[in-house]
Amino acid sequence: MGGRTDFHDCFGNIPVSRLRHLLQALITDAGLFGLIEAFLARRPAPDTGHRGELRGLPQGSPLSPLWANLVLADYDTRVVTAGFPLVRFADDMVALTADRNDAWEAMRVMNEAAGELGMALGSAKSAVMSFEEGFSFIGEDFGPRYPPATGGHRMTQPDRRVVYLAMQGAHARLDGGRLVVESSDDAEVLNVPSGLVERLVCFGAIGISAGLRSWALASDVDLVFLSRRGTYLGHAWPAASGRRLARLRAQLAAAEDAQRTLAFSRAVVAAKAGKQKILLQRFARRDNHEPVLAAVRRIDHLLAMLPDCANRDETMGIEGAAAREYFVALSQIVPEPMAFTGRTRQPPQDTINAALSYGYAIILAEAISALCAAGLDPAIGMFHAEQDRRPSLALDLMEEFRPLVIDQVVIAAARRAELRPEHGHRDDHGGGVLLTKAGREILVGSYERRMLQQTRGALPGFTGNLRRHLYRQAQRAAAFIEDPQATWTGLSWR
Repeated sequence: MGGRTDFHDCFGNIPVSRLRHLLQALITDAGLFGLIEAFLARRPAPDTGHRGELRGLPQGSPLSPLWANLVLADYDTRVVTAGFPLVRFADDMVALTADRNDAWEAMRVMNEAAGELGMALGSAKSAVMSFEEGFSFIGEDFGPRYPPATGGHRMTQPDRRVVYLAMQGAHARLDGGRLVVESSDDAEVLNVPSGLVERLVCFGAIGISAGLRSWALASDVDLVFLSRRGTYLGHAWPAASGRRLARLRAQLAAAEDAQRTLAFSRAVVAAKAGKQKILLQRFARRDNHEPVLAAVRRIDHLLAMLPDCANRDETMGIEGAAAREYFVALSQIVPEPMAFTGRTRQPPQDTINAALSYGYAIILAEAISALCAAGLDPAIGMFHAEQDRRPSLALDLMEEFRPLVIDQVVIAAARRAELRPEHGHRDDHGGGVLLTKAGREILVGSYERRMLQQTRGALPGFTGNLRRHLYRQAQRAAAFIEDPQATWTGLSWR
């Protein structure tokens, strides 16, 4: 169910006074703002019969949609914080609900929010609708059979793939230009052309032949080694070049510069906590929105304190406080049968925590690969301190990808009942919970689909799947380390 509506004469009724206030906060160049002010204060042509300043924004201007979205962002937040997920394209929108009563309440909230902006909803398109009855949205018809579920929506298929090896006792070798993987009893479980392999990620007791290792190092194919639980153990990559050594020297110098590590730490925490907040907003529903959005407000309060942090330890404190709020709120979102009450690790105590830990290990391995490709040493961190042989810079890089990728995948799989309590089993030796083979397959498959999703706008002038964005962020980290004047920011996500 949902409420379907649009704005009456959207551009013509955008409150320009509110827009001016928002633009003043964003634009510090007086000359540029003066030009914008002249545009906003435009007057009608003499022969039109209109007098005074025109209302709203001009139809057909390329700036009008951008400025309208800037004003309507507050409208979106108002509807979402009432517990209604909102899909809005320009002035057309649908608020999604569980039943018809909530749909009418969503319509009331949307109408009230529009009135707070001095705008009104259009009567022609406003209606309560359902997928069973069918409805039209931005020229597309939706019903009980359309659109079909497509796992590859907005995915880009790469030329080479990541191979995850988790069958204990398996061994991998190179044979006639093909990667062959056999089980502990010598049964063949994988046979693919080696040219299709981008990375090998090995969990636990996996054998790698000498020939395969030599080929991987010569062919720039990453070999990543994780424990059975997913703890990072090591990584193999080709010998360092002169360019990489120069970057290592710059990296060591940057890690000793308190002001630069502070700037980087603030950016990392802002990127991670901001995405945690967005994920909570996306999963907020009428039955949980009060505690979930209360946590969002507390995270906002913590983020407001971030610019006042004087050192890396203080930013770490903000990050920890935000994480506590976040995981408590996640317990309100995860379905009750999963019995998730908060983050537990080393070892994880339930299926959700096992899935999160497993996913974090996978993306940590990718972050290490991305940093090595950028000529950086993953061990020399800017936010995380170096200790216990951990890849500190890789932990820095992956922070914003935890909620953006792993948490999104795990929570969505649990809410769709793809990931269930039986996909975790108690480890007799470690005392924690491990994912079953079926659970690992669900997580890895969902993770790969997520990493292959195409996106644009997350970084200025850059388009690609999320895996490419991870590598791009590593390159931007290298630029930040080499150039004292450079800045590093997280990805945009709404």
